Amino acid sequence: MRGSPSWAALGLIVLTACAADEGRVPSAPPSSVAIDVPVASDLPGLPRAALPGYVVHTSTLDAAGLSADALDPTSLEALLAGAQFEVGREGRFTSPAKPLTTVVARVLKFGSPEGALGYLEWLRTHGRDLLGSQTQSTEPPGLPEAIAFSHDPCISCTKDTFWYFAAWTRGSYAITLRAGGPHAGLSTAAPLADELDARVRTEG
Repeated sequence: MRGSPSWAALGLIVLTACAADEGRVPSAPPSSVAIDVPVASDLPGLPRAALPGYVVHTSTLDAAGLSADALDPTSLEALLAGAQFEVGREGRFTSPAKPLTTVVARVLKFGSPEGALGYLEWLRTHGRDLLGSQTQSTEPPGLPEAIAFSHDPCISCTKDTFWYFAAWTRGSYAITLRAGGPHAGLSTAAPLADELDARVRTEG
């Protein structure tokens, strides 16, 4: 009958459609499981108002960045992996004209309180990694499990300065505060440490 497709033409149409289907990659079904991955912006930090007049820079810390503190970064990175380190937030405050010229506040999230304590124990025995050969243990702020180090500038080092470093834990968080400048010490760092700890307790 005029206008009706032949059997050969119908076969060609079916074969073409099958070939097109074979070349098409099926889309994966949407996942029904939400994975909760922490990000640095979710972590509490030292607020800008704590240090008015400072330039503030906030950044994310991963295991590679955090392990750069160590004289042996590979060993620290392995420790962080075992401690289930997840992510860190660093707030850096700078002002050359202030009694504290630099303040670095870090909040580090671990998979468990034991992981945070494991990192704190590493800090306890690696003060020189953090502040240099002039480092010594000193009085910490009145916070749980807190440790502290101080660094006095060498006489011949014109660009060296005083440093004070404190670290403690709050649940699954390890918290550190490093202050540098002519007035760096417990008296100037303790109020900042208290405010940072309060932020972690209320927002963490």
